Amino acid sequence: MTPERAVIVGASHAGAQLAGNLRRDGWAGEIVLIGDEGKLPYHRPPLSKTYLAGKSNLDELLIRSADFYPKQDIKLVHSTVDSIDRAAGRVLLDTGDTVSYTKLALCVGARARQLPIPGADLRGIHYLRTAADVESIRAAAVPGHRVVIVGGGYIGLETAASLCSLGMQVTVLEATDRVLERVTAPEVSAFFTRIHRDAGVDIRTQALVEAFTGNGNVREVVLADGALLPADV
Repeated sequence: MTPERAVIVGASHAGAQLAGNLRRDGWAGEIVLIGDEGKLPYHRPPLSKTYLAGKSNLDELLIRSADFYPKQDIKLVHSTVDSIDRAAGRVLLDTGDTVSYTKLALCVGARARQLPIPGADLRGIHYLRTAADVESIRAAAVPGHRVVIVGGGYIGLETAASLCSLGMQVTVLEATDRVLERVTAPEVSAFFTRIHRDAGVDIRTQALVEAFTGNGNVREVVLADGALLPADV
């Protein structure tokens, strides 16, 4: 009889919680948790806040302590799944290894959407989703340098506040009529706009980004109305 093995692809919130809950609820088979970041599962919401601002370290963001996984007999695999062979009941890793399963859960989440515009491949352009992303942004956060943030949602505004606290000159570009338009009432948008502007953040709405320019490194953000915004990051 094939031994029971649950393979969980994705080692963030959903994957880590599923692994722990399986043990809590009596799953006696093997549990393999596969993640591609090379880190223990951690909470993502603080990334754009305390972690970016340098007020917390990654150990403080962990979903479970490091000793939780061996104690619960949960095997953590730091790798990427290249393919799934459903007929054979196994996953192929980027290392060339295979892991068989009797139960498979896909908890992979999503990726930040890449902007399909000219200059999007210039150095100095960052996307924020992982701890590694934040570490790259923080390394580029030089006091006095200019940063342009595309997107006035929660993550964009949190990032703006954190980088402003690090001494950067911050501009937020939002394509719609107001920040947080998709998730809050106009009064809430007005409140967050006011407190960010009071802190020195330049917030521009109805701002459509057409391109990034620079000689290898990003130097300007080109808007649809022809405006050019200097940007170091």
